[in-house]
Amino acid sequence: MSPALRYEVKMVAQVAFYSKLRMHMRFDRAAIKTLYPPRRIQSIYFDTFRNQALEENLAGISHREKVRLRWYGEDTSGVHATLERKVRENMLGWKGLLDIPEDLDVEGVTRREFAGSLRKHLTPEWEDLLSKDLLPVQWIAYDREYFATEAGTGPVRITIDRHLRTFDQRSRHRLSSRFRSPTPDVIIVEAKCAKENYDELQKLMARFPMQIDRCSKFVYASSPNDGAIASYIPL
Repeated sequence: MSPALRYEVKMVAQVAFYSKLRMHMRFDRAAIKTLYPPRRIQSIYFDTFRNQALEENLAGISHREKVRLRWYGEDTSGVHATLERKVRENMLGWKGLLDIPEDLDVEGVTRREFAGSLRKHLTPEWEDLLSKDLLPVQWIAYDREYFATEAGTGPVRITIDRHLRTFDQRSRHRLSSRFRSPTPDVIIVEAKCAKENYDELQKLMARFPMQIDRCSKFVYASSPNDGAIASYIPL
């Protein structure tokens, strides 16, 4: 089955403007409603020794791919996780997902052992993707809120990510979330929709008090000075 393509746009603002953003959403004519309760997301991102995924992102290459392992909640051991291949082609994106059938320990596991524990669960189409050149390079955690529009031609899903925490693993032997990287404290908003609802997304984003920008948590973690500049939301 072909993956479902969707448009994805991102915006970033200073965390102090969170309440203003939520007020704007409450009064927007698209009737934005909460989908379900917030939850903490944690991810381990993979890259090569030469930082290929990072360099491609910084270079602005239109077709980019990232491999990450994602789970939900505060736990760092015995977690149920999903391996994701995230593909971007300009503003279009899609994800490939592979459920890992056994619970995993993350904290304190060597990077090579951790990668090896995933490879034994790979299906044939994933074997080349998670090659031996890829190792864990970033541990990223944040809190996500989920929303969707009710008015318009089709639903637009919106997420707000806050309390971003990143932990650089590139110089570590064992995975650790003890030492936080100096990541800016920002709000990251992402809006997504099916291809046929792109006009609705454009209209909605034009009313938002933020600038659409390239914004990657992976870049914030790996090269903070190259991360997106947060918008100022006026009074």
